[in-house]
Amino acid sequence: MANRPEFGDDSLWRLAIQNYYPRIVNYVYYLTEDRFLAEDIAQETFAKGIEKFHQLKDPDKFFPWLLSIAVNTGLNQFKRNQRTIPASGMEFYISKLPLNESPAELYERQETAIPVLKAMRKLSPREQQITIMRYYLDMKEKDIAYALGVSTGTVKKQLFRARSKLYSDLQQLSAKEGD
Repeated sequence: MANRPEFGDDSLWRLAIQNYYPRIVNYVYYLTEDRFLAEDIAQETFAKGIEKFHQLKDPDKFFPWLLSIAVNTGLNQFKRNQRTIPASGMEFYISKLPLNESPAELYERQETAIPVLKAMRKLSPREQQITIMRYYLDMKEKDIAYALGVSTGTVKKQLFRARSKLYSDLQQLSAKEGD
């Protein structure tokens, strides 16, 4: 690891904050529905990341490693405050995705998102986390497993279950709208 960045390399952290801070804030916001708490957790994530950078074994896993810190920081915050993790607020996240589209396309995307969001709220918290990481953060299954501290097989199984539940819920909703 001769080319591994050193702890004091400010350019690494500037680039990491620029690229990953918004993604972490949005992910935590989805779970908490509290924008200020999400920002606090993201800031604490980067502070811990700087402090524990020497523990990162694989630089290619930098984002999943940061996300695992965010997940653990968030869980610790919830335990301290004895809060439950709400599973809504995804409208904010989806509306902020950077896309070049016309107003009509934006409207159609948002209208399509509503049934998906309703169906996602029916998933277990873990299934929601994994689904968001896979389809909204575009993470690979092995990176999700790394971030959550579970096996890749567990991630695959939970993704399969989540997709099945989403498909079933969306089919039912579609059938109701067709009536």
